[in-house]
Amino acid sequence: MDASYTAPPGNHDPDVVVLAENVEDVIESVLYARENGLPLVARGTGTGMSAGAVPLEGGLVLSTVKMKRVIDLNVNEKWIQCEPGLTTADVKNAAAKHSLFYPPDPSSYKISSIGGNIAENAGGLRCVKYGTTKDYVLGLKYIDADGNLQSTGSLSNQVDGMDLTPLLVGSEGLFGVIVETRLALIPAPRATYTVLAHFHDIYRALEAIYTFLPELVPSVCELIDGEVIKAISQHDPYPFPEGCKAALLVETDGEEEAAKLELNRVMEVLEDHDALEIHTAQNPEERERLWNLRRLISPALSRIADGKMNEDVVVPIGKMATLIERVEEIAKRYKVLIPIYGHAGDGNLHLNVMYKKANEENRIIAHEAIFDCFKTVIELGGTISGEHGIGAAKNQYMNLQFSEDELNILRQIKHAFDPDNLFNPGKMLPPDSS
Repeated sequence: MDASYTAPPGNHDPDVVVLAENVEDVIESVLYARENGLPLVARGTGTGMSAGAVPLEGGLVLSTVKMKRVIDLNVNEKWIQCEPGLTTADVKNAAAKHSLFYPPDPSSYKISSIGGNIAENAGGLRCVKYGTTKDYVLGLKYIDADGNLQSTGSLSNQVDGMDLTPLLVGSEGLFGVIVETRLALIPAPRATYTVLAHFHDIYRALEAIYTFLPELVPSVCELIDGEVIKAISQHDPYPFPEGCKAALLVETDGEEEAAKLELNRVMEVLEDHDALEIHTAQNPEERERLWNLRRLISPALSRIADGKMNEDVVVPIGKMATLIERVEEIAKRYKVLIPIYGHAGDGNLHLNVMYKKANEENRIIAHEAIFDCFKTVIELGGTISGEHGIGAAKNQYMNLQFSEDELNILRQIKHAFDPDNLFNPGKMLPPDSS
């Protein structure tokens, strides 16, 4: 299993597990799987939220967690070249030693692997300003379905020709096994300011966001609803004020003067929108304290119920209030708890439908509720996944967003890379209805 709570029911044990240590191990694994008719599922550290690394049909699970070399780091050209088992934190730390910065920041950054980040096009808390993983992948090396080593982008020897890098990023392991990547780095921001504001009403918090976003681009803009605050409070003594029903974690960064001016404007807007309290981090330790509250959310919610459908939907920023209203109605209709939090700066909100895994009726109701949530997202002009991927958790909902003709184009691309459906079968694409 991975970190997902929404894999299809049943036992999904692999027939073979390989802990690859180098490219040759990956090639041998692909050839072995092909020769023995085994599906192959590439796996990193298992932090995925969409059952993308679950071996639905058994077969061979190929782990790349031991492939952790930093191959090169070019300070002048600002890139790092590494293997897929390196964690996001490892990349950040390697860059920081040279006053450089790798911006993608999934909440699981301390343990999530770069290969998985690329496969899912991971986002994170800083994507409002800096973008997602795809914006930093300069080139890739991967093993194709015939066991051949292929190179793309800046790692390719071909000067001309089509760059397949953007197609492979976010392909969820359907096209091949990533064995190496070159990632862009940027200069580290000289100053960072962090605030956590509390509100008695989530819609006042949204109005504050709508006010300052047209004027500036914070590096972080995270929304947390009242149910999430309750969950955090059960495991952390942070003093949320009485009556707090929502919180905003906002960060500005960049050159000292510009970052400070943006912070001052954010503070002014928060006060104008009746924030109950505003806590400003005065040093790195206080900043880390506020960030830890945000990173505690997922494990805190997991303690409320053993079933948690954490869905990373995206809607236009101006439609977030409508989405929250509609989700509240859905929660009441189905009598389920749906805490909400996420990257409000770019409209990427996490809807968490809580349920009891052992109760089949409860599980069915949870799926019906999330189906209605997805329909609402599409009606509002959004998408059913912003950063977690589709995997096996959401492929049954792909026809909400794509026509059969569009899905067939995606199937044709998959067939062009992997004609025998060797890599990660049963993920992302729903079965062909024809």
